[in-house]
Amino acid sequence: MTNPKIIYTNKTEIAILKVVGARLKEARESLKVTQMHAAPFLGTSVQALIDAESGRLNPLPIKFLKAAAETYSVSTDWLLGLVEWEKEDAGRDLLAGLQRIHLKHYAELVARQAEADEINGHAQAALSEIVMAFEAFQKANAGFIDMPAGARLLRAVSAARKINVAHPISKKQASTV
Repeated sequence: MTNPKIIYTNKTEIAILKVVGARLKEARESLKVTQMHAAPFLGTSVQALIDAESGRLNPLPIKFLKAAAETYSVSTDWLLGLVEWEKEDAGRDLLAGLQRIHLKHYAELVARQAEADEINGHAQAALSEIVMAFEAFQKANAGFIDMPAGARLLRAVSAARKINVAHPISKKQASTV
């Protein structure tokens, strides 16, 4: 298609083809896609895309125009030069994309928080069990404090009691953990 046969001779129609071609090129370049990579997505050859972007693909198939709008995420109205606001849509699309990224990140944070809460619940239950086991052991062994490392263990359990008092878990949570 190096020299496509020009069917339209009306200057207005030729001008429209030039506008469409320029917008096709602008949309493709805004995505930083080469003609070689874009052509298969548009269902056409590289040469036909070159001709379309230069305003020489005459007539311009509706199928090609539809594929370009879908591939480049622009409206056919914008490609045809009927509206000038596609860049605003691109800005709005950018904001929508950023919002989707933000929501995805937020969902990940909520999931991580749920995991952390579950781990915390397990840790609190284990801590309560350790404190109760230590208290039972201490009652059964009156001379415990005089044993090697007894004082160190007593300090650690006392610290654990303070944590458990500061962040107590409910009996329901402890029983499910």
